[in-house]
Amino acid sequence: MPQLNTVSKTNGNQLRIEFSFGGETTRRRRRAGTANAVLYRRHVRRHRSLVPLSHEHHDILVVAQGLIRGRSPAPHSDWPPVRRGQVGRVLDFFDQVLAPHFDFEEQVLFPLAERELLRAAPLLAALVREHDEVRSHLATLRANPTHDLDLRLPALGRLLESHVRQEERVLFESLQRELSEDILNSIGSELRARPTSGPSCQPRQP
Repeated sequence: MPQLNTVSKTNGNQLRIEFSFGGETTRRRRRAGTANAVLYRRHVRRHRSLVPLSHEHHDILVVAQGLIRGRSPAPHSDWPPVRRGQVGRVLDFFDQVLAPHFDFEEQVLFPLAERELLRAAPLLAALVREHDEVRSHLATLRANPTHDLDLRLPALGRLLESHVRQEERVLFESLQRELSEDILNSIGSELRARPTSGPSCQPRQP
């Protein structure tokens, strides 16, 4: 489980929350007394309804870095040191975290964005295509978990990294800028109603 290190208040009336996990330290900030906005990573404010998805995006990026680098920079990480072990890890991560994350986006978030945002259809279509590319990569890994892993795993990691950054920097920013508070809150309600997908994969992040 994550270990909470500190919770402190900054001069800007923000709460700085720091916790460690698997030898790595994560810092998140929340504006004290503000229910609707969270500072997610550096200078990125997320509406509270999108924060769970952004946290999942963070976990996806951590796994993507493990796939790209082939190792973890954290000295006490349990990220597998060999490529064959990383295949099992990323397949488990897909089943427990990534597949339900994709399903929620495709069934709830993307249709809502297409209804409410002007000219969002091309972006959303591209994001769905990338979901399908990720699924194709993983299906190939299930079928053949040993061949050309030094090429296939970094390629999957780069795809995941690019995809997440596109969602965070383009889609989520548009949602926050253009949607009403009621519609944003409805996303949060849908997220809370999601069936749990099983044990968290966080203990096995690189």
